[in-house]
Amino acid sequence: MPKITDYPRLNKANKIKNDPEQNSLFIPDFCALKMVFAVVVIGELLAIVLTISPLRMDKQRWDDLAILSLFVQWNGLMCSSALCVLRPIFKHYSNRFVAISSYLIILLIIVVLSELTFYIVEQYYLFEAISFASHWEFLLHNLLIGGIISALALRYFYVQHQWRMKVQAESCTKLQLLQARIRPHFLFNSMNSIASLTRTRPEVAERMTEDLAELFRMLFREDHEMIIWSRELTLCEHYIDIEKQRLGERLKIEWKISNIPDDALVPALILQPLLENAIFHGIEPEIDGGRIAVMGEFNHNQLIITVENTNSKNLIHRQGNKMALANIEERLKAHYHGKASIVCHEKNDVYFAIVAMPYLTKDER
Repeated sequence: MPKITDYPRLNKANKIKNDPEQNSLFIPDFCALKMVFAVVVIGELLAIVLTISPLRMDKQRWDDLAILSLFVQWNGLMCSSALCVLRPIFKHYSNRFVAISSYLIILLIIVVLSELTFYIVEQYYLFEAISFASHWEFLLHNLLIGGIISALALRYFYVQHQWRMKVQAESCTKLQLLQARIRPHFLFNSMNSIASLTRTRPEVAERMTEDLAELFRMLFREDHEMIIWSRELTLCEHYIDIEKQRLGERLKIEWKISNIPDDALVPALILQPLLENAIFHGIEPEIDGGRIAVMGEFNHNQLIITVENTNSKNLIHRQGNKMALANIEERLKAHYHGKASIVCHEKNDVYFAIVAMPYLTKDER
């Protein structure tokens, strides 16, 4: 079996109903370490800019930078902490309400910290040690700078959020179109198999119809495009049962998939088109039929599924329009954003289709 180890891994201010788009909060998670780091770095850059902006060169500038850095970092971390604590509450409200509330909270924190800073400076007579303005000048100066920067930051977060939602919507639409192309194709092939046995073997056709009904009952009951591996496997077993009734002993299949975790999430109908291709291009054209082997590997949080089949000696049947493979490739790109792939090749009249995907569970989606 080939080894593959190198794959890249709304409008109302009241509470919102269970709408995924509306419940998606545009403010990033300030509890995350990378956001805390970003706040610290941006705050320090702001302190440096504010310090060097006056056109003067003296020793006092470095003292101002130290005090200004402390004050800016204090404000930035306090505002981030507030948004971090309030994030679980904000998730239940509209983005407009969250934006207004966040902005007012940030301004309130700036006012409180400015007043506290001025009180400390005044209490310990530090006016001579550092450059300082009057009380109201200091407060208005901080409010003006903090208000402008906060407004720009919130606007940036909202635009980024809208862009992500647009990309997600386009991806979902694309997946639905791809899925719509797979299901009729699979249904028509299965119905043709049943129709071919209706007159000659009606009892077998009846069992096949029941298998097909059970297969589609499970398929259409699924609300999401990702299903657990055990359900995908059950779906494929129903399909193989249908084809075995039609092809009999000509179809031999071997499963070596015990290494794949049952709870692994995979795109729905990711394996069945590969089995269908193997039967149509490799097994069905041959009088003696052929063999299909489905093998699975799980290592380094990577799922590697290989479908191996003996190829037909008829060159016409060995060629196809590659629609199923292109469809699978597109769905892998949409689901995993470049971290999954499908590779196909032929060796010694044996055809290999190898799918590599990251290991995901429901908790990681």
